[in-house]
Amino acid sequence: MVTNHASPYGPGTDLATSWPYYLASSDHDAARKVLLAYNGLHCQLRYQRRAWNNNVKDKDSPLPIEYFCVAAGVSPLTILGILTGEIVRMGAQASAVIAAVNHPRVVQKSVEMALTDEGILDRTLLAKATGFLPTPKGSQTNINVQTNANASSAPQTAVVAPAPEQTTRRLADKLNEMRGLPPAQPSNLPDRMPYEDAIAVEVDSRDDEE
Repeated sequence: MVTNHASPYGPGTDLATSWPYYLASSDHDAARKVLLAYNGLHCQLRYQRRAWNNNVKDKDSPLPIEYFCVAAGVSPLTILGILTGEIVRMGAQASAVIAAVNHPRVVQKSVEMALTDEGILDRTLLAKATGFLPTPKGSQTNINVQTNANASSAPQTAVVAPAPEQTTRRLADKLNEMRGLPPAQPSNLPDRMPYEDAIAVEVDSRDDEE
C-alpha cells in the first residue's frame, strides 16, 4: 500500500509550480525580488500556451523561473542555490513530521507481526527497544598502561634532608642578602647536633651486623 503525503508535508516535488512556495520560506533579498516579480504578474499571465502537437493540444505550462529572474534582475544561479537550501531544509522537516506521525502505526504493526509465529525478528527488536534484552555495545578499545613494573625495577636512592638549623641559617642569609644587610652571625649552636651523632652510631652498628 502506497501512502501519498500531501500538505502540510511540503510544497511538492513539481518544482515548475512549487518553486514560489520554497522561495517564500527564504529571507534572502534575491528571493524576495523574484517573488515580487512573480506576484506582480496576473495569474493568467504566469502560464504560456503551447502550440498544437500531433493534433493534441498540450496543457498550459507555467512560465519558467528564469523569466522572473530576468524581470527581477537576479541571477538564476543565485536563485538555484537558494532553492536548493530551502528544499533540503523543508525536506528534512517534512521527513521528521512523517516519521513522528507514522511512528505509532509502525510500532503497532511491529507488535502485530511479533505476535505471529514468523515474527522472530520483530520480537527481538521489540525486546531490545523495551530493554528486556541488552543492546549490543559498540566497539571499545582498552588501553592498559603498566607503570608499576617500571617503577619497581628502577633503583631507589635515599635522600637525607639537611638539619633544620642549616636550612634556617641559609634562609636568613638569603633574606639579609636581598635586604642589603651583612650575613647573619653564627649562633652558639654546635655544627653537629647530638641527635646526628646518635643517628650515625645507629647506622654504623647496622653496618657491623651485616
